[in-house]
Amino acid sequence: MSLVLGIDTGGTYTDGVVVDLTEKKIIAKGKSLTTREDLAIGIRNCINHLEFNQFDQINAVSLSTTLATNSIVEGRGCTVGLVLIGHEPLGTLPTEHIGVISGGHDIKGFAQEDLDLSEARRVLERFRGVVDAIAVSGYLSIRNPEHELQIRDLVQETLHLPVVCAHQLTTSLGFHERTVTAVLNARLMPIIEELMVSVKEVLNEREIDAPVMIVKGDGSLMSETLAKEKPIDTILSGPASSIIGSTFLTG
Repeated sequence: MSLVLGIDTGGTYTDGVVVDLTEKKIIAKGKSLTTREDLAIGIRNCINHLEFNQFDQINAVSLSTTLATNSIVEGRGCTVGLVLIGHEPLGTLPTEHIGVISGGHDIKGFAQEDLDLSEARRVLERFRGVVDAIAVSGYLSIRNPEHELQIRDLVQETLHLPVVCAHQLTTSLGFHERTVTAVLNARLMPIIEELMVSVKEVLNEREIDAPVMIVKGDGSLMSETLAKEKPIDTILSGPASSIIGSTFLTG
């Protein structure tokens, strides 16, 4: 018998299920209201409703959520400062805290201009005490991420804030799309961090010592560490879990 505990924290409800992977059947299920002021309360209530007590037999925990999707729609999350290298892309950006500095690369990965670290320091000082995280996006950084990485190091040295580099999230050539993705990822980091802390709190209470995996929007799995670094990948996690789960149980 191989048992998996599944938890889905949505905007309204938190659902839980214990599935026997060997027999392809549901052993227990529970549901409770999501408590946004303290996610652990809703998760704890959901686990209590499972009517299941063999938690020492749980081999893995699978977590899905629509919190990231809902947060983007509702405009929630932390305040993000955006450092743009090269120029500002066309299109609306999901933050008002923006600084543009010289630098960036061409399509072959050669520097178009030298990176202006003095201007970068001035931009970061402007962000000090105003933002909670930094997103860095350089023109054609997917061809050469050197300038983004230099700004990342500068942020860590001076502001000691979470920092996201656009080239680490997508290989898209679109400067605007890559920039928006970086800002949203930075904005979602505390939301997914809170979810992970809440889940671990309840698992520890139940003495569930099993690896925790998070469902991505494409239905694949990622580790806790990766989910905290790339919360943007949890968009559509909830619907993906429903499809994967129903396919498994009926296949």
